[in-house]
Amino acid sequence: MTEIHLTHDVQSDTLKLTELQPLIGKKVEIIIRDLSQQPAPVDLWDGLRSLAGKDLVDPDAYRQLRDLDRQQSRG
Repeated sequence: MTEIHLTHDVQSDTLKLTELQPLIGKKVEIIIRDLSQQPAPVDLWDGLRSLAGKDLVDPDAYRQLRDLDRQQSRG
């Protein structure tokens, strides 16, 4: 199956798309989506950036894990 993704600014009700030439004579599905109505893309890294430079380690929990590891390694 051939897929072609095109993004165009529509200036009239007649579109001339040379990219479709190989598909002339074939049965195709055409979907038109108004991109001007889409919300702005979400930056997936925002959450991590907000944590940059912060110390998130619980010193008591770290100490307990370290003590447990030492106990297990001894015996």
